[in-house]
Amino acid sequence: MPRTITAELFASADLVVEAPEAWHFPWVGEEMLAEVAREQGEASALLLGRRTYEVFAGSWPDRGDEVPLARRLNAMPKFVVSTSTLGSPAWHNTELVGFDDLAELKDRGEGRITVAGSIRLVESLIAGGLLDELRILTHPVILGEGRRLFDAYDGPRVDLELVESRTLERGVQLAVHHPRVQH
Repeated sequence: MPRTITAELFASADLVVEAPEAWHFPWVGEEMLAEVAREQGEASALLLGRRTYEVFAGSWPDRGDEVPLARRLNAMPKFVVSTSTLGSPAWHNTELVGFDDLAELKDRGEGRITVAGSIRLVESLIAGGLLDELRILTHPVILGEGRRLFDAYDGPRVDLELVESRTLERGVQLAVHHPRVQH
């Protein structure tokens, strides 16, 4: 059975997904932490775009093993979709891959690959029919500026099947979709 690829994004009510570290913390509660930890805990690998990788690699390796999510992220296999602009990845257990390698990567190994952030990568995965699940945690805030989800999308039509929806504490809406590319 091939691996699945799941993406999880934090979004504002106006679908800004850029730089959530600058705005989402007031809405983080125990339920959200448990949901994110569960998602990461069930993943067998982490898939990141270059920019998100640079942010993660600049912070997670320095967090100690006493932080369970840091321990998990630091230990798991990580794949970074990048052209030659990244160079050699310094974060332990990280492999550079090209976008064209992702279909083969899904067939290699078992379990679920999770994508954290990486807006452009998520859009490319959806357009290429490679994303199996899109999880959006919509926060009750309107930002008015910043990159919005699908702002730069130029792929085929994709129908989203809603498979789960619930409200977490502090008003955050979790919506889980299965994308279906229409040809």
